[in-house]
Amino acid sequence: MKCAVSDFDRTFYVDSRVSPRNLEAVRAWQAAGNWFVIATGRNEASLRQLLDEYGVKPDALILNNGAVILDREWRELFCKPIVKETAMEVLRYLHGLDGDGSGVSLRHYKVNVLSGAGTTTQKPCSGDLTIDEAGDLEEIVQIHRRRPDEVYIRELCRDLNARFSDISAYANVCNADIVAHGVDKSAAVGWLARWAGGFDEILTIGDSANDVRMIREYGGATLKSAALSVQALAMRVVEDVAEFLEMGEL
Repeated sequence: MKCAVSDFDRTFYVDSRVSPRNLEAVRAWQAAGNWFVIATGRNEASLRQLLDEYGVKPDALILNNGAVILDREWRELFCKPIVKETAMEVLRYLHGLDGDGSGVSLRHYKVNVLSGAGTTTQKPCSGDLTIDEAGDLEEIVQIHRRRPDEVYIRELCRDLNARFSDISAYANVCNADIVAHGVDKSAAVGWLARWAGGFDEILTIGDSANDVRMIREYGGATLKSAALSVQALAMRVVEDVAEFLEMGEL
């Protein structure tokens, strides 16, 4: 039995849709007795709605860049929140930078922490909080910053990783994804493989900086649309997830 692990946004879900070709490839892959796993920076609520819409039922889900792992029935297998004191230190530091505001993923939902000016660049979610109200939050699994400036996001992640030893910040195109130190998609794939009792082969595919370790450690693939820096680390560069799965069947 093989296990294929795919990033979601811009890899499996491209241009705000899952293509019929990708859907059919996943169905054929699973019908052959293999596992299909989604590994994403998204939280449960935002991903579940989309997968239900397309009728996709992964064999497991790696959420919040590896901070949460669920089985095929959306039952929790693993969860590693950021230590509360650390999460608040990070949020207060970010709060003092600009008017972007922050997103905060909890175990089952997401809220936005507004800037001092009451603004945010985050998408609407389950509600808005002030920085002081955020102090009451428990089990923060991921903090998000969003700005349509990839260079800024990369520099912000470098700054956060240098300042805070208990977190890991990943540049995900226009998003900075902040989780507990040591949490990432690759570590989650390894944990899942041990929990499942091992696989004959693990195949991975992704397109962004938060996929790089997973791609590198599992000889993974990326897309022709990915940045050249990501393509340089991949064993294969493919058109889409369907081609990736078809090659995995060989």
